[in-house]
Amino acid sequence: MRTGWTVRNIYLYLVAFATLMMVLGGTVGLARTLVALALPLPQYVPGPLELHERAAAEGVTVAELEARLAEEREQTRRQERAGTARRIVDAAALVLVALPVYLYHWRQILIAGPTPERAGSDA
Repeated sequence: MRTGWTVRNIYLYLVAFATLMMVLGGTVGLARTLVALALPLPQYVPGPLELHERAAAEGVTVAELEARLAEEREQTRRQERAGTARRIVDAAALVLVALPVYLYHWRQILIAGPTPERAGSDA
């Protein structure tokens, strides 16, 4: 019996390759997002001189400007955390969907692959 490249084998290898790339991409995305969550970038905080100049230009007190900037920083922090949570869910979903598909197709490749008795009979 001759084992070779059949349409089924090509399909199995292509799907296994594509899903393996999806698993790797999801894993890398998950790792990058978790690192970004653990080590967030620092936020810009204006210095006292800039606060006074900006407050004068906007016609508000320094305390009002500081309160508004604190609220904006808090809103930015909440948005970043929500975005991080979405990226974690996206990457985890990619891994959780692609991994079983990859494992199934790879197992089919191993089942259909040449066994020692088949390899010996081809020679």
